[in-house]
Amino acid sequence: MQSQAAVIAVDWGTSHLRMWPLDPSGKALDCRKSADGMRTVAKSDFASVMNGHLKALGLPDDVPAIMCGMVGSRQGWQEAPYVTVPCHIGDPALGAVKINNTSRDMRILPGIANRSLDKADVMRSEETQLLGLKEKMGEALTGLVCMPGTHAKWVHVEDERVLDFFTSLSGELFAALGAGSVLKYALDGASGPVDANGAAFIDGVRQSLDDPATILNRLFSVRPKSLLHDLNNNEAAAFISGTIIGQDIAGAKARFGDASSVILVGSGHLGTLYASALNIAELPSQVVDGDELAVAGLAHAARLIWPDRFNLK
Repeated sequence: MQSQAAVIAVDWGTSHLRMWPLDPSGKALDCRKSADGMRTVAKSDFASVMNGHLKALGLPDDVPAIMCGMVGSRQGWQEAPYVTVPCHIGDPALGAVKINNTSRDMRILPGIANRSLDKADVMRSEETQLLGLKEKMGEALTGLVCMPGTHAKWVHVEDERVLDFFTSLSGELFAALGAGSVLKYALDGASGPVDANGAAFIDGVRQSLDDPATILNRLFSVRPKSLLHDLNNNEAAAFISGTIIGQDIAGAKARFGDASSVILVGSGHLGTLYASALNIAELPSQVVDGDELAVAGLAHAARLIWPDRFNLK
């Protein structure tokens, strides 16, 4: 089966590596997953780790590879300098960096950066998902895109051009509050996923949308409510989650204005929470699975770089 591979698509992040041999139509023939993320691989070992996985998949030496993620950061295999906004969503593919000193043609997609002092921001791998959105939707990509996660991304796209974006510390903030703040006492013992339709989550979202300036006080209020009014751990977790996600949406509305709808790149429970919060904010969302977008985006980039390896319509 691997002899049918046109290219190798690789998503190489901080904590993981995922690899898909793609056939000439861009369809994944297989998937190989590993914990060989940038965090655990020394800079001098990227080549040997990559070659080990390629050998395990039995891929011929003449099949090129396209990669995205932190593999292209300064701490990665080889730096792929950021493309600057505003830019076309296809610009990172056209600016892919060829890895030095390798017999196989292997390239890394650069991320995207906003280099202005007051709005400085960066993304790596999300630019590939934007290409995947173009591939999946089959039309000119326009609108506001939300990509929830440890560091959530909001991207303003018009006619396939990234005009602006920002990153929020949403997921990491929730984890940090539970691990090292006074709120850890209110969160200890919380069990099960947050109810996206529960009163505590909805209340947190609404308060952030209605009064975003008081977020620091509203977060702290969870502690006295648990002491004085028996707020239980599950309710505390739901309220804090709603407060942070609602604040994230309030920030997007302040930056980009009101949008008619949002393309929500998120699967699983976090995607459900954001979909619920966006609905509360009267921003209808179209949910798209992010894992599928990574493969589609890498395939799209590969077609731009090596068109002769694909069956183009």
